Amino acid sequence: MRHILTGLATCALVAVVAACSTTGGSGAGASSTGGTGGTIEGPTWRLASQSAGGTLTDIPAGVAVDARFSGGRVTGSGGCTVYNGPAVISGATIKVGQLATSAMACESPAADVEKAYLANLASAATFTATADSLAIYDASGAAILKYTPGPANALEGEWIVTGYKNGTQAVVGPLAGTTLTATFTADSVFGSSGCNTYNGGYKLDGDKVTIGPLSSTMKACDQAIMDQETQFLAALQTPATVEVAGATVTLRDASGAMQVVLAPKQ
Repeated sequence: MRHILTGLATCALVAVVAACSTTGGSGAGASSTGGTGGTIEGPTWRLASQSAGGTLTDIPAGVAVDARFSGGRVTGSGGCTVYNGPAVISGATIKVGQLATSAMACESPAADVEKAYLANLASAATFTATADSLAIYDASGAAILKYTPGPANALEGEWIVTGYKNGTQAVVGPLAGTTLTATFTADSVFGSSGCNTYNGGYKLDGDKVTIGPLSSTMKACDQAIMDQETQFLAALQTPATVEVAGATVTLRDASGAMQVVLAPKQ
C-alpha cells in the first residue's frame, strides 16, 4: 500500500512539473516571439539580411537597400528603385501600407532583392530597435528583415532645394510653380527635379561628396522646366564639399562656388 501511495505521489509530482512547464511558456523568463519596440525613427537603416523562402539571407554586395521611418512614413532605396509609403508605428507594432516606387527596370540581383524586400515590408507586424540594429518580424513572430544603422552625416534627411547653379555661373531659385527636392539616406539620394523624379547613389568622405550617376524618369514638361531639370541635376552631380550653416546645407565645387543649396523639408 505504501508503495502504491509513493507511486501516486510521484505521478502527481510529474504532472505538476509538466503543467508548470507548459504554463511557463508564456510566463516570465520564457522566450517570446516578435518585437519589443524601441526608437525606430531617426536613423537611416541599412538592410543587412532578409527572409527568402523562410531563411534569413544576406543582401548581396553591391545592392544597397535602406529605410528611414519618419512622421508616419517610410522612404528609402529598395535596391533597384526608390520607394515611399505609410508606416503606422504604435509601441512595438508596425504596419506598412501600400508603397509607391519609381518606374525603373533593373537586372538581377537588385530586382530580385527589391521584390522580396517590398513583400517583406508588407508583412511587417512588430519590431525591435536598438542603437545597433533594427529587426522586423511578421505576424508569426519570425524575423523577416534585419538592418544596421547607416553612418550619420549632415546630408541625411529630406530637403527642399532653394538654389542651384544654372550653368552660367549663377545660383538661382526654382521656377515658380516647381519644387526641387532631395532625400538622402545612408548611401542613396532621390527626389523631384521639377518634372521627373531621380535617384542614385552617393559617396561621402569627410566633407567631400560625390553624387551619381543619377537616373530619372522620362516625363516631358515645358521647355523651361526641362532646362531647369538639366541644370539642377548637373549641379547636383558636380563633386562638392558639404558646408553646414545652421539648418542649411550648401554643396560647393572644388573652387568653392555654390552648386546646390538645401533647406530642411517642413
